[in-house]
Amino acid sequence: MIKTGTFSTPVACLAPMDGYTDRAYRRIVRQLNPQVVLYSEFTSVHGIEHSEQVRKRLIFDRSELPYFIQIFGNDPAVFGRTVQELQDSGVTGIDINMGCPSKKIVKANTGGSLMKDRDLACRIVEACCKVTALPVTVKTRLGWSDAEQLIDFVKALIDTGIQMISVHGRTYQQKFKGEADWGPIYELKRAVSIPVIGNGDLKSGDEGLARLKNLDGYMIGRASIGNPWVFWPAEKQAEITLKDKVEKMLEHFQLLRQYKDETISLIEFRKHITGYINDFPGAKAFRSLLMKSTTESAFTATARAIC
Repeated sequence: MIKTGTFSTPVACLAPMDGYTDRAYRRIVRQLNPQVVLYSEFTSVHGIEHSEQVRKRLIFDRSELPYFIQIFGNDPAVFGRTVQELQDSGVTGIDINMGCPSKKIVKANTGGSLMKDRDLACRIVEACCKVTALPVTVKTRLGWSDAEQLIDFVKALIDTGIQMISVHGRTYQQKFKGEADWGPIYELKRAVSIPVIGNGDLKSGDEGLARLKNLDGYMIGRASIGNPWVFWPAEKQAEITLKDKVEKMLEHFQLLRQYKDETISLIEFRKHITGYINDFPGAKAFRSLLMKSTTESAFTATARAIC
């Protein structure tokens, strides 16, 4: 069983986000947050088994530890083979996604659809736990349409071997609409003994601590995009200058360039720009120029011109 003492207490986690929590961004977050638990991008077990390109997404630097690989799929046998392959890679643990609300993912009977198929969810966990001594954890949601089955669902997963659960405070049907409800997550913690991590609508580490109550930790996702300082206390964040943001953005971009070519890096980095470049006169114009940059030198020159 994962002990909360394995990590700093309370546990602060960077949520796994497809297209965002790649190795470049994880390294930036790690530099600023030595104790935060990092997660890989949301990655298909079938892709890991059949695609070298997908396997490259899981490459990490040991400085990123503690680091969990998050995987998804619907075939227990493939999960077992994948985890067996990954167990000697040096990762901290394996996280199984049982909450992604994407229609494409759910239609394939993976991600959030597993909340409706407890038998399959348990067989997947069992297949993973049977082949590794690494901690196996799960990230899920409150439920399909309500939170009535959350405790029973998680207890079944615990009986099958999971050692930590992260819960996003929305149902599948809510997607990302409305406000996250942490009430059922607190109730879950009162009913189980494993660590429980709360997730949903957090915009800072201060908010995470304020919502903690009886939970073992919190997880921040969307608010971290272009904002690797998100886990810092508010007073410390207030000291961050525009120059600090620009320098960190360029460092982030250079880490991405280490393993992706110029054009792909410029396109992929656009999703981070708004987070880094905001809240100052002329920010919109600079963001537009950065988004339109077609060469690394133009991107860098524009960024340097900001401050």
